[in-house]
Amino acid sequence: MKRWRMVPSLATILFASLLWADGDHGAHAPKMAAPFWVWVAGLGGLTLVVLFLIYQGRRGTLLSERFRGFSRNARLLLIRSPFSGFSSSLIRLLFNLYLLAAGFDMLFVAKFAAINWTCHGLAVIPSGILSDLFGRRRIFLIGYTGNMLATAAIIFVTDPTWLLVLAAVIGLFEGGHAIVGPPFMVEQSRPDERLYLFSLNGGIQVGAASLGNLAAGVLPLVFAALFDIGPESAWARRAALICGLPIMLFSMIPIYLIREEWRPMNIRRWVEGIENYGRIGMLALTEGLIGLGLGFSAPFFNIFFDQQLKASTAQIGLIFALGSIMTAVATLFVPLVVRRLGRVRTVTFVKLLGVPSLILLGMSHSVVWAGALYIVTILLIGGPFPNKGISDPIFTLFAMEVVKERERGTTNGLMHAFVEFPMGIGAALAGPFMAVGDWQTPYMIGGAIFAVAFILYYFYFIRIDGREPVLQAVTAS
Repeated sequence: MKRWRMVPSLATILFASLLWADGDHGAHAPKMAAPFWVWVAGLGGLTLVVLFLIYQGRRGTLLSERFRGFSRNARLLLIRSPFSGFSSSLIRLLFNLYLLAAGFDMLFVAKFAAINWTCHGLAVIPSGILSDLFGRRRIFLIGYTGNMLATAAIIFVTDPTWLLVLAAVIGLFEGGHAIVGPPFMVEQSRPDERLYLFSLNGGIQVGAASLGNLAAGVLPLVFAALFDIGPESAWARRAALICGLPIMLFSMIPIYLIREEWRPMNIRRWVEGIENYGRIGMLALTEGLIGLGLGFSAPFFNIFFDQQLKASTAQIGLIFALGSIMTAVATLFVPLVVRRLGRVRTVTFVKLLGVPSLILLGMSHSVVWAGALYIVTILLIGGPFPNKGISDPIFTLFAMEVVKERERGTTNGLMHAFVEFPMGIGAALAGPFMAVGDWQTPYMIGGAIFAVAFILYYFYFIRIDGREPVLQAVTAS
């Protein structure tokens, strides 16, 4: 009988305005559920978008026709995308909230994030070089295996010192596999299909992230009902985090199946092969400013809703899921905009349009308004993986095509380093503001830095892009 009572209880949580008490199991006070119409509109919109994607996929207009045209390795990378997006979004949304529920304060959470992003940034440059020298697949498998084991450890370890050590370990191993994807996708695809491959990969990844975000909101409620604990408690959130581990394992299987033909490159040949110092340097500078700007806000979006707006885990999961699924749909149509404006203009205009929503988000005092602004911000600007903006696949593709093939691993490593390391610095600087309840200042600083990044990006790269496709510009040079 107890299990049968669980179903109406969960339905009541999702669709009514009841209060969830945390009891003795959590660190948070009870939080108000969203108004009834918000849940109906949010879940209704999410359902319609999912049905639209299924309908379009069955017609073959968005997925099947393009999928069949890709190479075997490219298809395996696409098959991996939903597992990667789902597990990453579930763990990223819940882990900071889990730390707070376990009794850690905001400054510790900021320190954890800063160490993680900083070590991530320190690892990607050597990882990019190693992938150029010894192959993408090998470096990816080593990095992802270490990342998965360390992620499993942080779910169970509660000692503050060891948690910070594991934050560094995760960052180092994440850097080992994060840089492999873009250059590998370029190398495993034809020039005429890359735009669609990157857009489709980004759309699938973010679409899966929406389901991961939704699961992150619902799973604590399920475990709370099963084990009679508070849904905002550390135990409920830990149980939900554990669900992400097997999904991480599944996302590694396609990489094992990839056949990589790689000829080792010696160090001297690699050094002599670097030519586009100016382009690589500007890409690194742009990413550095992006990382610094986003570090003031993006790693703590979930904590902003939790601490500042007193939203429940279920509310946060729904809002994040809506942002991800809308980004996934919009990403599929970005190539149409690129055909009219070009890569650089599309990326720049989309990113700059998102700056006001980011700044206004930090000033919000309503869950509803903040939710709407968050969705716009994620659509246009994006956030930490896998919550990328709609123009991010084009930004990555452009970076891979304006450098030589032998420079791609190193370029991607530098770009990751210059976004992750400054993001750690931004997170460390934002922590003290957020700890005293000042969210407006870091969001305004972050928005201003982000705007400067893409203004510089535009004026440097518009001369390369011009009115011609980037690939032609590279070939001509």
